[in-house]
Amino acid sequence: MRVLFVYKFLTLGGVETVLRARIDGLAAHGIEASAWFLHDLGGRGVFAGCEDRVEVGSVEACLDRASKSFDVLTTIDTEEVLPGLRDAPRPPRLVVECHSPYLENLEYLRSLHEHGPLAVLVPSEHQRGVVLARCDQSISVRVVPNPLRSLFTAEPLPFPAPPSTPVVAWIGRLDKLKNWRGFLAVGAALGATNADLGLWMAGKCPTAQGATDLFNESKRQGVLPRLRWFRGLPHDRVPGFLDAVRDSGGVVVSTSSGESFGMTVAEAMARRCAVVAPRRPPFTEFVADGVTGSLYLHGSPADAAARVLALVNDSATREAMGDRARRSILAAHAPDVAIAALARTLREVAG
Repeated sequence: MRVLFVYKFLTLGGVETVLRARIDGLAAHGIEASAWFLHDLGGRGVFAGCEDRVEVGSVEACLDRASKSFDVLTTIDTEEVLPGLRDAPRPPRLVVECHSPYLENLEYLRSLHEHGPLAVLVPSEHQRGVVLARCDQSISVRVVPNPLRSLFTAEPLPFPAPPSTPVVAWIGRLDKLKNWRGFLAVGAALGATNADLGLWMAGKCPTAQGATDLFNESKRQGVLPRLRWFRGLPHDRVPGFLDAVRDSGGVVVSTSSGESFGMTVAEAMARRCAVVAPRRPPFTEFVADGVTGSLYLHGSPADAAARVLALVNDSATREAMGDRARRSILAAHAPDVAIAALARTLREVAG
């Protein structure tokens, strides 16, 4: 079986990470996978070493290639390809994946039945509910776990020169949904306790104004002296980033207001980091409060800060939580486990 995964934007995001893991792993299940992007926004580094399986081009070129060379086209929130698909001379079978946490981007689901998808695949039960609320009930919606890349699942090694001060880290796109301002508010709450902590942020700004906004908000919140911003951190350097956070005695925090899965939290868990995340789906599906992570009241920087401090000040609890987090996340999202689940699903729905 030959499968072409199609996605709008080639960035340094979670979807690209998932696609790289699929390209690496599906061949072992007799499925040749490639990826097609409509716009290159600087994410080619995610696919270093498998560039021949990745293309960027127009909708028309994508459909022409899919019709000639692939059995299944899987579109990931890229509704632009749907109208032309049924007019293709030899249309591949259609599978739709819905990973976007941006609800305004999911209105296409309301007319999805017109295009006859074999199924819709989602990465969490939370996202399944989001999809079911918007699409025809005759469409099969299935949860398929996201695979972690082997870079993250490899056995973590001690970081050679960890920071001398515990680091509280945040990773994500600096936009409203990921709620980067919320992390700065957590940093301000931590600063009010006089705790000696560093604040690290890794991620790109989606707008030219973003860097200025980050500087001004950091200054307003009083966290600028303790903040380090890793702008455009290459994805293959993120495991080392997480190892440094873990071995500093720190934790990874999410302040996201919306996720379809929560890849950055899962990646941190795979590196044995203690994680602090909002007590809301989808985090509650794979983070057990007090066992594999710590869940705080969403929208409460004070609660998040209290949970961060509790872990930073208790190394035994923090390290045990990190160990359990790694075992738990690998049980469902290790590459071999998650890729096997995807391969089974693709064969079932595509015959």
